[in-house]
Amino acid sequence: MKKSYLRSFLLCLLCALLICSPLALTSCGPDEPTPPEDETPTPAPSEPMIVLAGEGAEHPYIVVRSENVHSGSDISKGAAALCKAINNRFNSDLDITTDWTGAGGVAESPYEILVGTTNREDSTKADKDLGVNEFIIRMVDTKLVITASSPSGITYAINYFIEHYVDAQTASLKVPASLDYKGEYTVYYEVASAGGSGAAKYDTALALACLQGIVNRESKSKVYVNSGGGNDKWLKTMKEEGRWLEKVTFEKLDGFDELLDLFASYVKAVVIWDTNVPATVNVATTVAGVEDGLVMTYEMYKKYELKLNNAEIIDLRDMFFGNDTGSAKNDAYLWAIENYLEKGLCSTDLLCHYMDAWNIHGPSGRRDGGDDAYVSIRDWAVYNRAFVIDLSPWNDEAPLDDPNQKIGTDYATFTRVLEYLMEQTKDSAPYEMAGFFDFTKYSINGGQNFNSRHDTVPTEWEYVWVISAYNGYHNTCIEWSWNESFHSQYEGAQQLENNRPEEELELEDNTTYLCFFMADYDSTYPLYRFLQDHWADPRRGELPLAWGINPNLLDTYPDIIEYYYETATPNDYFTSDASAAGYFNPSRVPDETWDIMVDHNIEYFERADMTIAPMILDQDRLDEQSLEMMSQFAPDGLATIIIDQHGQGGSQAPAGMYGDTPTDRLDNSFNSSSVESGVASLENIVRYGYSRKLGATKSGSSLSLIRVVWKSPSYICEVVENYKAAHPNENVVVVDIYNYFNLLTQDLEN
Repeated sequence: MKKSYLRSFLLCLLCALLICSPLALTSCGPDEPTPPEDETPTPAPSEPMIVLAGEGAEHPYIVVRSENVHSGSDISKGAAALCKAINNRFNSDLDITTDWTGAGGVAESPYEILVGTTNREDSTKADKDLGVNEFIIRMVDTKLVITASSPSGITYAINYFIEHYVDAQTASLKVPASLDYKGEYTVYYEVASAGGSGAAKYDTALALACLQGIVNRESKSKVYVNSGGGNDKWLKTMKEEGRWLEKVTFEKLDGFDELLDLFASYVKAVVIWDTNVPATVNVATTVAGVEDGLVMTYEMYKKYELKLNNAEIIDLRDMFFGNDTGSAKNDAYLWAIENYLEKGLCSTDLLCHYMDAWNIHGPSGRRDGGDDAYVSIRDWAVYNRAFVIDLSPWNDEAPLDDPNQKIGTDYATFTRVLEYLMEQTKDSAPYEMAGFFDFTKYSINGGQNFNSRHDTVPTEWEYVWVISAYNGYHNTCIEWSWNESFHSQYEGAQQLENNRPEEELELEDNTTYLCFFMADYDSTYPLYRFLQDHWADPRRGELPLAWGINPNLLDTYPDIIEYYYETATPNDYFTSDASAAGYFNPSRVPDETWDIMVDHNIEYFERADMTIAPMILDQDRLDEQSLEMMSQFAPDGLATIIIDQHGQGGSQAPAGMYGDTPTDRLDNSFNSSSVESGVASLENIVRYGYSRKLGATKSGSSLSLIRVVWKSPSYICEVVENYKAAHPNENVVVVDIYNYFNLLTQDLEN
């Protein structure tokens, strides 16, 4: 997915490319900021110039800082660095003083360089002109004013002035008499997540996520929300030596209130959702993304009304009653479709399927319970200006959250969104649907929903079946996928390098070949959280393992995926997961978008250095066109899981060759609930595995490609060790996935 809103300032350069002049700051360390892009106005040839130091300086200037800042502050250090740089460059003798003019102080002079906030009138006027994370360099008559909206910003301003005016000249320090430059600098903020419980936690997390998305899109400064646990680990990881945040200093904020104090001017709207119509929390998120707004209840808005007094109020309360469709839920989505999506105001790269405020406890049940799983992630929707929905894929029953709607109403609204996206993207690239469904709303869910005839897995498959026909692909599990709008800023992972085996194996007699595919890291939360834990397993690297990830998540978590690649052992290999670069059914890809789906997958497979797709999901065996598609970007091996959810006679094809590409079945029967069950499953797979016996070429040998979901390397090692102990006379070899398909090719071609 090529996201149109992801092309932001290259943050890794902000901490790596600081121009380190010996005349600027006394040393160039990891905490020092990068000057902003050069937007210095070029004076006209006839413009009057003020000489501050060096040849032609008629008046002795002095550097002035506030009396009220301590000697170790950014302002004091900045003033000292500026003074030193000027004196070294022009052999001058500028000195530093404070703005105290009383007994023992220095009288105010017309020839001052004011650094930071001082008691001088010119400083005060400049400070009033500052926005968030901005600095000003301004000549006022004969005074030079250098100030910033925060003490740390002074360092940016001083660096900028040294680079563009001190280092850029030879005999004298001259500046235009009309100099009035305003620059924006980058600050990284680490913000505490919403604490507490219940509705207050939900409401704060929702507003915080919206503000984070706006700031990370619109400002050079960036916001990282830290809730502890997994996202704290990732922040620490990315600060390690050699990683993109190594030289970045984060300013810590206690939470939403402090972040809003800084960035209230970025908020152009407040979107008030109706707690009686849970779908409006999604509609409000759509509106917030387009309008640079915060989603709030009315009560929360009143709490922050004074801080948000310049924001437009968009009130969704008492707007939707089912007058148009018989469903308040669908009326709300149709309003958003007509006023935002179909007017071209929303992204056509990303569709967000986020659970709304409803749960089994009622319209505001998720909010009342403080469940922020699908709230903390909304920075990504706002950042991308994505359309947000929560609708059923079934056209044969009403959902539990809206049981009185006409059957098929949800489905009709859902497909209207998909039809629009299909029309907008059919000549460019497929779009991603990110998010999962509420089990209880749209499926039986273990008997919680007696209105449904559909189980949970078929419901997941139905979503993919539907969107695949409309040029879409799925990114399923995304709850608690923190800071997507932050991690996506990293642009270093443009070309990764995957492992390849050192040798190609030859088939042997009486050998049990096992290949373990560590599956289901194809969506953001498993990649972000589950794999993080399994990657730290002490036994990773003992056995060759294939790790399935979704390569198009390089748009979302590029730094995290790069981390996995860079810390892989020689026994760790990466492949795609379900189904390739995104979860889709190849048989459902329309002819008119076939080429762009191929191009999409080729792009991401090449970036991730992948050539194998071992878990293609569909409802029937791959036909000629599907094999042609998949083999173009996964020429070294294809494997499928076929489940005929619709009862249309779909079946699994035997292992075979499509041109030079080996194709197989991925065994989906492995029971990993315990080591004992794993061993029993392995015995069953080896003895009765489908199309795995290699008697045609090597007697007594077999090949098994086994799907393992969210288990650790230690677990696999224990299962294999126990299996070998139970079968001491059996030659068991665990092979990497490249050699698996190589061995399969040897068998099929002989």
